[in-house]
Amino acid sequence: MLKVMKEKWDKNQNALKERIGELTKKKFNEFDYIDIVKMTFENIFNKDEEEMLDIKNITEIDNGDYQGTLLYLIPFDTYQPSEYEYLMTHVSYGSCSGCDTLQSLQDWSDNDELLTIETQSDLLGLCRDLIVNTIKPYNGGWRNDNNFETIEE
Repeated sequence: MLKVMKEKWDKNQNALKERIGELTKKKFNEFDYIDIVKMTFENIFNKDEEEMLDIKNITEIDNGDYQGTLLYLIPFDTYQPSEYEYLMTHVSYGSCSGCDTLQSLQDWSDNDELLTIETQSDLLGLCRDLIVNTIKPYNGGWRNDNNFETIEE
């Protein structure tokens, strides 16, 4: 886990918990992984910080078919980011609720009830995985930033 991500997770996870607590089943069932990535980084990284990520310009790379890995390139909010001004995270997905975390969390109901406490907790775990999986490519040499070095949890 990156040092900065651990610090931001510890500081801002309650904001993410609140956001998850506001989700209705109907709204959550419309979510794709990109929506979860945006919600996670908006509430964890961009909360009350000077250095912001450009959430609206996240790029999703999916070279799979029925299963695979989704890669997310997340640029910092700067004019024409350079290669070292990105974060990257990933999540694996499957073709059914037995092998796909998001599908297993979604119950596909059309009601406006809030998510159950269990679903909220499991979704928070998925969000945490996105944070733990985050890396900063090209963090080395003259542009090395100690905040983006990997630490043990």
